[in-house]
Amino acid sequence: MPNKTSFLNSPLNWVFSAPSNIAVIRALKDSREGMSGRAAARAAGFTHQACRRALGDLESAGIIVRQGAGHTQLVRLNFENILVKEALLPMFRAEKSFLESARLQIRNEFGRHARTATLFGSAARKEDEPGSDVDLLLVTDAQDKELLEEKAREFGNRFITEYGVRFSPRALTIREARAKYKKSDPLLKNILTHGIDLLKERLEDIIK
Repeated sequence: MPNKTSFLNSPLNWVFSAPSNIAVIRALKDSREGMSGRAAARAAGFTHQACRRALGDLESAGIIVRQGAGHTQLVRLNFENILVKEALLPMFRAEKSFLESARLQIRNEFGRHARTATLFGSAARKEDEPGSDVDLLLVTDAQDKELLEEKAREFGNRFITEYGVRFSPRALTIREARAKYKKSDPLLKNILTHGIDLLKERLEDIIK
């Protein structure tokens, strides 16, 4: 637990006192019927022991409730709890839409000037951490490359302010992308294998 503060004045200090608490809430937020402690541990990605401690913390705060007894006991969020309804669930809904919101902004920003926009690197592999870049390959017609690069620079300044993440775009003309493909460029091969296409046209269809 954190350095003791009043629960009624600062309940989130108690709820977010351990990463396992947050992970358990995330695991339970969409389960109205509840789940066993072991199932909650698997869904949260923590050991059963860590999950048990988290459940104890959250139960004492009124965030979760238990149903049944013995081996049939289930745990679920207390959906009647004010903190759950007005703070935790809205927060997790915002978290869920965080990446999709970023993707939508990229589509809206570059859809008119790029033929393809492909997310790659740690963000595409779901291995990104705070401080990681959002890597994006933009492929466009030759006459639009300069404009696209300028828009990417402007967008990058807004992106880090809104998402707290650096935006790292690379722009290529279709001709340049095809030349790299023919030379078996290792980065381009990796993008083709692991990248996520964000526009209607796919990178693979453009360069092959």
